[in-house]
Amino acid sequence: MPEYIPKLRAAVVVCQPGQEPIEGSLSLSPQAEFHHGPETILERVNARERILPFHRRQDGAVLLLSRLELEWVAAGRGVDRDLICPHTYQVTREERVQVRFTSGNEMEGLLQMELPEMLNRASDFLNGEDDFFPLVTDQGVYLLNKHRVLFTRVFESSPLPVGANEGPNPV
Repeated sequence: MPEYIPKLRAAVVVCQPGQEPIEGSLSLSPQAEFHHGPETILERVNARERILPFHRRQDGAVLLLSRLELEWVAAGRGVDRDLICPHTYQVTREERVQVRFTSGNEMEGLLQMELPEMLNRASDFLNGEDDFFPLVTDQGVYLLNKHRVLFTRVFESSPLPVGANEGPNPV
């Protein structure tokens, strides 16, 4: 019989297309797979498992949610920033964006990207392998599902990549 590992509960709000957001909690591992410290909400929603056990606050029911059917997940009030994104997530670029979901809902905020030096565009970041990405809004940090995003409007042009203006200097 597998050993039971006690989990940490993190308060979240989840939103499925066409539904009102629901308050509850996700269970996080006390030790993350790739860094010291507990698993974060971002790591949980980007995990290989398709189904997320969600404890609904309203009645204590456990709902098994398909993570790819979620539009977004937001950390609840009082959740420490270290439980939202891993401390190893290094923001190398930020862009102000507007996101429109397939449901027609929209959200604006700051897209905080972790990109290698040679990549610098929002499209590079959004084409990455993770299904969810963080968006910092006036209401807090939302983890958005790329599979539910219809388009992302970037408000500013991306700068040239590091080293792109190296070469012969024009006279």
